[in-house]
Amino acid sequence: MKQLLCILIAVFSFCVAQAEPVFYRASYFSYKCLEDNECWTSWSDWEDSKILISFDVEKEVIKVYSEQDQRYVIVEVNEQYKDKQGGEQCEMTVVDQDGDVGVIRLRIQKNSVAQLYVEFNNIMWVYSGLRPIQ
Repeated sequence: MKQLLCILIAVFSFCVAQAEPVFYRASYFSYKCLEDNECWTSWSDWEDSKILISFDVEKEVIKVYSEQDQRYVIVEVNEQYKDKQGGEQCEMTVVDQDGDVGVIRLRIQKNSVAQLYVEFNNIMWVYSGLRPIQ
């Protein structure tokens, strides 16, 4: 699974380090919520962001250093696919620091903008404009 994850991240234009985490900075952030267990809200307006995100291929962990730090252990790489808008996506099942199971999708849009979607049963958020920190 570690090799597959390395390949997937490389496919999405990320520079993969062998033993150390790779860090990215997000430029924007948006979210949406499930209301009354029925309908999803629209995506919020994009907010400027300087959130740091790390990919640790060796430990199979993704960390998001936001107001509340988020830690996602990759349980399974589900699928890779091209979406209707022509973007490339990789979907993974993850477990967060509270033991909740969710999905993370790495997406590269046709215009090469990298995004990280985090999805749980009642909320979704996306970090966009990921750029490597060197």
